[in-house]
Amino acid sequence: MAESLDVAFTVNGATQRLRLRTDQRLLDVLRDDLRLTGAKEGCGKGECGSCTVIVDGRPVVSCLMLGYQADGTVVETIEGLAQGGALHPLQDAFIEAGGVQCGICIPGMVMAGKALLDRKERPTPADIREGLAGNLCRCTGYTKIFDAVTLATGKPSPAVRAYPPEPAAPSYYRPRSLEEALEILVQRGGDVRPLAGGTDTLVEAKDGKLDRARLFDLTAVPELSGIEEDDEYVRIGATATHTEMMASPLLHRHVPALPIGCSWVGGPQIRNRGTLGGNLAHGSPAGDTIPALYVADAVVQVVSVSDRRDVPITEFFTGPRKTVLAPDELILGVRVKKRPGVRAAFLRLGQRQAQAISKVSVAVALTFKEGRPDWVRVALGAVAPTVIRAPRTEAALLEGGYDALKRALEAVQEEARPIDDLRSTRDYRRAMTGVLLQRAIRAITEG
Repeated sequence: MAESLDVAFTVNGATQRLRLRTDQRLLDVLRDDLRLTGAKEGCGKGECGSCTVIVDGRPVVSCLMLGYQADGTVVETIEGLAQGGALHPLQDAFIEAGGVQCGICIPGMVMAGKALLDRKERPTPADIREGLAGNLCRCTGYTKIFDAVTLATGKPSPAVRAYPPEPAAPSYYRPRSLEEALEILVQRGGDVRPLAGGTDTLVEAKDGKLDRARLFDLTAVPELSGIEEDDEYVRIGATATHTEMMASPLLHRHVPALPIGCSWVGGPQIRNRGTLGGNLAHGSPAGDTIPALYVADAVVQVVSVSDRRDVPITEFFTGPRKTVLAPDELILGVRVKKRPGVRAAFLRLGQRQAQAISKVSVAVALTFKEGRPDWVRVALGAVAPTVIRAPRTEAALLEGGYDALKRALEAVQEEARPIDDLRSTRDYRRAMTGVLLQRAIRAITEG
């Protein structure tokens, strides 16, 4: 049975102090408690974007965020855009460009567009397409919507001064330290499950596989956040989001396949919430960050009340959606050794170009000495019960010679162990590992 918690957050410039049930999503709080019904219940799984709101300056899907996770944040909804009886310039632009039709998807489109324009005063057409990539529309058509955002570019946007209040949610549901989070697992480990971004976990809840009231939030734990370096390693905190990893110069330099993998994850709203630790704990063999970590020889840092241990990424997964994590353990983060001059690529195929689960993926990382590879890693996703390394393929590339690539392409198709399922066939997946490997090598050597 869901408990009730006190929370405080700012909505459209006004501080709200509410008592919420622990199973309420942010979408439920906005619509049912605050009567802000512009955000719509579409798919309920973060795929359509009709429930998009802005939290701390970033667009998110409010169907995949618990209400108490907004504690201490600044939230904007479409109801807050109009000021002094005048529409926001972006709303005017949607009307002028003919981008307005039904009221289901358009509010989410407007909020995604506003978040983009707040970050980039003059976005390019590619920026606009990317900024709205997490939203679907089946009435107006995307061309007029893109035109509307373009039309609003450069127009002054009225700003509402808003400050986040002090968080009010109790620490036994929203711990403020690693010690508090681990203590929850010890005291209530059989009854609760940790939650970070929620982009997988709350989809499972939507499907009836778990109870939202049995979750507790890790996003306020400072020890789990951040991307930092020392002389030898780069460390990525478990709650680092895909957006943060895509923007990190450290990762582009030292773990270059990882930002590429993150860029394939959902749309902007999902990347703004989804985390590295969540992707690892979910344990999908099709996870897009995991092959990138395999080719970086990453080590997963695991912690409990009584112990800390380092687990090589290749030993972390025991099967589909299964890991070595004990019930009282959390993922603290990931550590990657720096390799000067490392180059990498990540490529994948899905049912469509974006926002689809991988049918097959390939990550490659190399360093060169005197023009020849002197360190090689190849990892394959969605072609075995877990992501796997391809050691024979690596050996062929490292050995070199005029036919090195030919031998590597043969080896990689033999090392892949795909199955037939609803998304693809065994034979297609095996053939595509060779195609993607060749493209990855070309991207590295020509780039």
